[in-house]
Amino acid sequence: MKLKAFLIMAGLWMGLFGLTACGGADVRTYQYPETAVLFNDFHIKKTVYSPGVMKLYYRGGQFKDTPIRCYDANFEDLGDQFEYSFQNGVLTVQADFAEQISGLTIEDKDHDTVYHLRYLDSTQFAWLADTLWLDYGMMTMGDEARYYSDAERQAQAERESAEHEQTRDVFALLEGTWISEDGLQKYVFSTDADGSELRAAELWRNETEQMWNGWELCVESAFQTPYFGGEYSEDVAEHLQEIVLGNSNHAAADLHVLYDTQNEVILGSGLTYHRE
Repeated sequence: MKLKAFLIMAGLWMGLFGLTACGGADVRTYQYPETAVLFNDFHIKKTVYSPGVMKLYYRGGQFKDTPIRCYDANFEDLGDQFEYSFQNGVLTVQADFAEQISGLTIEDKDHDTVYHLRYLDSTQFAWLADTLWLDYGMMTMGDEARYYSDAERQAQAERESAEHEQTRDVFALLEGTWISEDGLQKYVFSTDADGSELRAAELWRNETEQMWNGWELCVESAFQTPYFGGEYSEDVAEHLQEIVLGNSNHAAADLHVLYDTQNEVILGSGLTYHRE
């Protein structure tokens, strides 16, 4: 009788153990050795995956209707077919692809910050944050070497090299001083002694004080596109390229210039500028 009772109890315990193990097999939990994101204001505590659901546990951060996007292990966007909510320090994502989520972006519009979270499905969690600085503009914070793979860093370096070459080529079209036909306005495009810094200035002649006033920027990037405005006739517009010189001060304005490739002049506000 005692043996029979023991076998029954053993069977019950084994059944219970089997059910627990089965349920646990469908749940994956990842915790991270470093949890702080951006000045310790926001901490990622852990991520829990189960069929159709991913839960991100966090501390700090004031999120409610904050937009998010979900990404797989290759940081490819997983699409729009998901529902999510922020509640009591937990972001819950419900989707057929929930268990494939490896990365997230969280767009905190109230604080002008976009969080980029990656490798949530491993212990190698990494982050970047694009945040607005009043005296600089948008700046990316975080450990890029940890966030990007070697292949991605190589591809990024190649893109930056190509963009740098494009900037040089576009800037070469403009380099020099361009004077308006009335002699009262001019553009000056110049490089420093070693050619490492590109500068652009838009100036106006103050006849009373016999001096030039205007503004200047350090050029970070430059690109050109065909002109699509309606200010000029078609026969003129077809030869126009709009050149945008990106300001290294992201909080300040870029410089836009219309370049006439046929006549090799700059046009703007009814004026024509010729190179000196």
